[in-house]
Amino acid sequence: MCRLLGYAAPVAATAQDVIGSRNCQEWQRMGRLHADGWGTAWLQHGTVERLRSAEPALRDPVLSAALTEEPTRARIAHLRLATEGLAKTLDNAHPFITPRFALAHNGSIRPVERILQLVTEEELLQHGGNSDTSVLVALITRRLDAGRALFDAVTDTVTFVGREFPNSAINLLVLSDQELIAVHANEGAPLPGKEFDAANLGDDLPRDHIDHYYQLSYRRDEHGIVAFTSSGLERDGWTPMPQNTAARIDLTTQALEFQHLGIRAATAA
Repeated sequence: MCRLLGYAAPVAATAQDVIGSRNCQEWQRMGRLHADGWGTAWLQHGTVERLRSAEPALRDPVLSAALTEEPTRARIAHLRLATEGLAKTLDNAHPFITPRFALAHNGSIRPVERILQLVTEEELLQHGGNSDTSVLVALITRRLDAGRALFDAVTDTVTFVGREFPNSAINLLVLSDQELIAVHANEGAPLPGKEFDAANLGDDLPRDHIDHYYQLSYRRDEHGIVAFTSSGLERDGWTPMPQNTAARIDLTTQALEFQHLGIRAATAA
């Protein structure tokens, strides 16, 4: 359970340029709840680079600089609230990265022991970690190796996992040197109530975390910049992504497309 932020722009911009100073500060301030590490991946000279930390994000000056001082044409960022039972280590911090893409996940797929059985230790070792997110990365990579395009590999994986593990939460941001992909698939997923209670924030719990915790929203501005964010920021100007939907932005043309994922119908059958 985590927070996501991502954008693709026609020209290099910072996250602060894209969502504004106030929202940028508030997004990092959600590290008061999502305090189990942070990470970011971005496009630099045609290559996806990554930085991550197992330390809390709330007052980390390195994260602040990444969001406010380092322009790029595309970036994803992640604040981690670890799923109960998973190690709070750097290996499990997001984004995960492979030679072909970086991926950040907000959600939980249970039971973790069962989803880990879908992949081999060798597949996990290619990118590290031993979490539900690590399995998603391995399954996407497996489909890429079989010749699928990245968007198809991502949507196929989410549809498969969503059918096999009902009530999972699978919100994703996936970045390659050619595209930014967002996935919103979490129908029926329970709130992380234990984690909320353990944080003991009371009235300082971030906005919309009770009623819309897993909502992923997007917006496109007059300059063609497309951004995605988890709940917790002011809603003005943002459009909620429909349930079981994937979006893809072509980083060359800034073309935006959506695709419905057939998770619910398959689960009910």
